[in-house]
Amino acid sequence: MKQILTVILALTIIFSYGQEYSFAKDFKTGTIILKDGSVVEGQLKWFPSQNGDVKFKKNEQEKTVKYTPADLVSFSSDNMKFVPLNNFTVYSDNYALIGRPSTIKDTFAQVISEGKINVYLVPITGYNAISRSIENYFNFVFQDSQDPDKKLYAYPYLIRMKEKKYENAKENLYPLFKDYPQITEKIKAFKKEDNFLEIIRMIEEINKQ
Repeated sequence: MKQILTVILALTIIFSYGQEYSFAKDFKTGTIILKDGSVVEGQLKWFPSQNGDVKFKKNEQEKTVKYTPADLVSFSSDNMKFVPLNNFTVYSDNYALIGRPSTIKDTFAQVISEGKINVYLVPITGYNAISRSIENYFNFVFQDSQDPDKKLYAYPYLIRMKEKKYENAKENLYPLFKDYPQITEKIKAFKKEDNFLEIIRMIEEINKQ
């Protein structure tokens, strides 16, 4: 439940006030875990984007080092944990405009819930051709933790687009939740004006079992 409350707060800040994670603009206390398992504490900064590297330094006197998703097991700050995700498709600017998903090679994603079904939140930066401005497009990304292929399934969150595109995006989720009919029915009935976090809460209850 703590993770759900954290993501609700983060999204409320982002969407209501136009701000970002606190470490998007300034260095904040944080921890990184390197590929060799080393845990390093210090200060970090990361702009939420599919192209953003983590900037890290042990202290004010140390030189800043940049880490890509390929370099880290995870990083954490502000009671939030982020992990690298690789080779998956998301719904962002191209999908909102012309209905075509975008392929992401690798990026960092916020961990929302872990267990039987892992849940992540992925911010994608793209160009809004209608408003002619840069915009953040959020996707919830799901993964069956027992899947040997580690396949990732994305679903758009609060992206401004027609209901039909949301309906089409649902199709990819049904195979993932085939063993959880209550979640499948909830997804089938979901409309873009509904609260998708209710579905996230249902998944978290499964992960507690």
